[in-house]
Amino acid sequence: MFDQVPAGRYVLQVDAPGLARSSQEITVPSARALAVSLEALDIRGGEPEPAAAIAGGFADTQALLDRIKKLEQRLSDLESGTVLSEPETRVKRIEVYVDKNGNEHDAPVEGAKKTVTYQRERVYRRQWLSEKLEQAFADQDARKITVGMSAASVTQFARQTSGPTNETNGHAYQLASADLLFSAGLAQYTSFFADIVGLSGAPPDAERHGLTLLNSYSSRLVRNNEVNVREAWVKTELFSQKLALVAGRVDMTNYFDRNAVANDETSEFVSDALVNNPVLVLPTNGSGVIGLFDAKNGLSFRAGFQQTNSDATNLTESIYTLSEVGYVARPPGLSEGNYRVWYRSDNSTGSRRGAVGLSADQKLTPIFTLFGRYGSGEVDAPTSGAATLFSTGGRFYSAGFQLQNGFVFNPLDRWGVGYAQTVIPSGPSEKLLEGYYNLRISEKLRLSFSLQHLLESPVGEESHAFLFPGVRLQASF
Repeated sequence: MFDQVPAGRYVLQVDAPGLARSSQEITVPSARALAVSLEALDIRGGEPEPAAAIAGGFADTQALLDRIKKLEQRLSDLESGTVLSEPETRVKRIEVYVDKNGNEHDAPVEGAKKTVTYQRERVYRRQWLSEKLEQAFADQDARKITVGMSAASVTQFARQTSGPTNETNGHAYQLASADLLFSAGLAQYTSFFADIVGLSGAPPDAERHGLTLLNSYSSRLVRNNEVNVREAWVKTELFSQKLALVAGRVDMTNYFDRNAVANDETSEFVSDALVNNPVLVLPTNGSGVIGLFDAKNGLSFRAGFQQTNSDATNLTESIYTLSEVGYVARPPGLSEGNYRVWYRSDNSTGSRRGAVGLSADQKLTPIFTLFGRYGSGEVDAPTSGAATLFSTGGRFYSAGFQLQNGFVFNPLDRWGVGYAQTVIPSGPSEKLLEGYYNLRISEKLRLSFSLQHLLESPVGEESHAFLFPGVRLQASF
């Protein structure tokens, strides 16, 4: 490039990729030979240019050959590490301008109206082999059935501390449980799950007839020392996964009256009064349907029904229904908290009965969580040691806390203390205090120590109190 200056003189400017511009003043005509020298530029992130390939206006052939060799190697690596995918159909959004005659134009024209249309095209694209393999493995996993196992052994001892001598004093109890879990993906957002459980042994509740169970492992199952189908259902999600429907043999405690730190007998409290609300009067697991709606803003709604009697000839005469509203709150200065209100209705006694309750858990710190439950309604209660229907207004309260990763021996250990009280007007009452420590031995093995203090006040009898120390070994894989 030449820039003319006065008196027939010019400025010669020379540019080359990756090299600094060179300029010098020349006079035309001139018998003097031109000498141009270019300096390489250091461009961060750019490809190095063959600065040494230009010297005195002549190309360095060897530098250019070296660069070509590098480019060929990069092309070979790219082709060996990628594959051409199967043809894919893509939908492309395009904007066109349609005139009054229906002709489409890519650019605006007079009298044309801008519209949006979509165009499908079949394309190939290159994929890394690792990406293709990962996708293939994911597709394979989606089609296979996943099997899991959970096993536990709970040993408890009875020691009476007050009241008239009871037959359970000094006895030891042991219950073994084994769950075989199956899960499989049937379609997009649709899955199948089944839980087959076997129980063997006898818990303390085989001898005592209290308002609640001291060992929640046997709750909502028909008989011990047999294999039972705890759950078997199909679940599908709709409307951007905001609505979920579950149908089959269901355990309604998995969806209602949940609690973040008092809802799992395998790793938290053992007594059923600190796992679920007794006022729910939950029947044996049976056939049912549950609908779950999550508004994705902290608010959720749940409703479901279940057959209460497996020997019933129709659903109308043996139906149990539950509905619940939940909200995830984040109070100022506190961590996440869950608050739920539910309503129960059932006709297991021949007439419809109802109850209401709430469940709440609130994290005060990342390691410290408070929980509480309340329930009021018509319940079944034993009287004088015999399982007799006692339909009246019962009340239940529970509260406690859990510490996880705080004041523990090993990381991921947890421990907690809970109190539960069940009262039936003109009927029996029960007070329970339980503490536990859950020791994480390994990723798949946990050992727990628990201590329960039970105070029972039967109708027409003197109150009596017991201590129930226990050991629980839980394995899952």
